[in-house]
Amino acid sequence: MEDIIYFFGIFVVLYILFYLFVVRKARRNSKKVPVEVQYLLIRYNLDTKNFRYKQFMNTVALVASFDISLVATIVFHIDGFIWQLLFGFIFLVPVILLSFMLVGKYYQNRKEDFDLEKEEQLAEEQERKREENA
Repeated sequence: MEDIIYFFGIFVVLYILFYLFVVRKARRNSKKVPVEVQYLLIRYNLDTKNFRYKQFMNTVALVASFDISLVATIVFHIDGFIWQLLFGFIFLVPVILLSFMLVGKYYQNRKEDFDLEKEEQLAEEQERKREENA
């Protein structure tokens, strides 16, 4: 039970950080793209016009948070700080690659029917409303 609480605690904290610093600032045509997103777009030949970008960023944040939380929970049971660091890095890389492979394959096979121009107009309207309220 303690491990589950530890896992969810780490997961929630990491997801909140990812959301605040990555997802909230995500723009489709931005020059600053997170490494995880860049990897998925290049490795799996994804086109951001085929899906909702904010939803994609949210998925990447959830998966990255899950991966780090899972490895941290597993490594927590190893004695010795040096061994924890060593096994943490060794476990983290394959877990991240595997989970991002699943996300990449999912988005390769998924083509949403939505109008990109309409999506951009909605985003602009929401931004204007936020500016008016501020």
